Amino acid sequence: MKTLATENEAVGLGWKKMKDRVMILGCANASGSHRVNLTLVGKSKTPRCFKNINKTALPVHYMRQESAWMNSSLFSEWFRDCFLPEVKINLKKLKFKKQFY
Repeated sequence: MKTLATENEAVGLGWKKMKDRVMILGCANASGSHRVNLTLVGKSKTPRCFKNINKTALPVHYMRQESAWMNSSLFSEWFRDCFLPEVKINLKKLKFKKQFY
């Protein structure tokens, strides 16, 4: 038996509305030649989908926040721990003599 939601219902009878949220942050330079790894912000400290996976080996940075939204403290943490190290590595590859950071 299937239950369909009507126009005025958010979900079908007997079902809860999903409240899972994630936020993805992407960053690149203007030409697109250097892209910072994506950052995934979720609610859980250890999501079920990462149960047997080493989070540091993923091609994304995972961060947690209760509402899965970006706030100033999370942005500061991302800037310091994710953005700056990757930009410093890119600048070393380009062999800049002067430090801009």
